[in-house]
Amino acid sequence: MKHLLLFMAMMLLASPAAEAVSEAQDIAATILLRGYDCGGRQVSQISKHTDSRGNQVIQATCPNGTRYQINISADGRVSVTPLR
Repeated sequence: MKHLLLFMAMMLLASPAAEAVSEAQDIAATILLRGYDCGGRQVSQISKHTDSRGNQVIQATCPNGTRYQINISADGRVSVTPLR
């Protein structure tokens, strides 16, 4: 009985493990939150670079074949642009 109570207490105190979000999932979520269709929960063919002004530029392909460019300015503003 003592072991059972100890086990139950451990289960109650144990916090659920946080699920890590991959970069591909994070980029897809950013696209979806900006109101664009991505066709899935993660992107592929990710390319990243930083321009001369410190802005980060990310290009990625969604599962539905649509390509997007995500621009993150040096001050943290995010914009998403579909690529043709």
